Amino acid sequence: MKQTAHSYRADRHVAASEVVGDRLISVSWQGRVSAYSLTTGKTLWTGPVGIRMPDSDTVSAIASPVVSAGQGVVYFFSPTGELSGLDLHSGEQVWRGHVDMGEPGPSFRDAPQILLYEDVLVAQNRGRIFSLLPRIGG
Repeated sequence: MKQTAHSYRADRHVAASEVVGDRLISVSWQGRVSAYSLTTGKTLWTGPVGIRMPDSDTVSAIASPVVSAGQGVVYFFSPTGELSGLDLHSGEQVWRGHVDMGEPGPSFRDAPQILLYEDVLVAQNRGRIFSLLPRIGG
C-alpha cells in the first residue's frame, strides 16, 4: 500500500467533517463547506453549506455529512431540522428540506444524525426519527 501525505489549510474551528470516498468534506462554524481531494490534496470546491449553523458555543452541532453516491449529492442536517443537499462535484445546492423537530427541551440535547439507506435520508434528533427521499433534479 502506497502512503501519501497532503496538508490541508482548513478552518481550525471545524463544525463537522467526514471522509467520503476520496474526499474530505469539512464544514466551518461560519457555514462554509469545502471538499478536498485525498488523492491530490487540492481543494475541489468551497461554498455555503445551505443550513443555518448553531453557535459554536452551543451543545449541539450539525450532523456529520453523508453522501449519496448514486445521486452525487452530499447532505447536511442541522439541530433545528434544516437539510441541505449539495452537488458532490461542484458544491452547488441542489436540494433543501426541513423536518419539524418540535420545541427544544431545557436539558442536554443529543447530537443530530443523518444516515442513508440507498438514496433515502434517515435523520434523527431529540428522540425523533424521520425518513425522506429527496427529489433531485426534474
